[in-house]
Amino acid sequence: MIIIKSKGYLKDYNKLIKRKHLVKEENRIKDIEKIINAFNNMQELFASPYKNIYNFEQKKENLKEIFTVRINHKLRLIMKPLMEYPYNYIEIEELEFINIDDKHYGEG
Repeated sequence: MIIIKSKGYLKDYNKLIKRKHLVKEENRIKDIEKIINAFNNMQELFASPYKNIYNFEQKKENLKEIFTVRINHKLRLIMKPLMEYPYNYIEIEELEFINIDDKHYGEG
């Protein structure tokens, strides 16, 4: 597969990963990029065991064209295919920061 990095992603990467010196997360992103490049399309990737190791997910219903990968418990990588199925070109759109809701989990 071919990975294309959007300007928004590069900005988020510098802001959330580089400036905060998150070495572990930076290495995980590099590993994810290597895995994506190792496969020809998303169909092959989702058939591999890497899907479960790196928590690749496809969104549901209206957002089914979007894929996410968990970086850590607060960061997710958002990817979108640029062509039709079986998705040979992937654009990494952004790093999403997930806030944990205290109402749902309580204060502790």
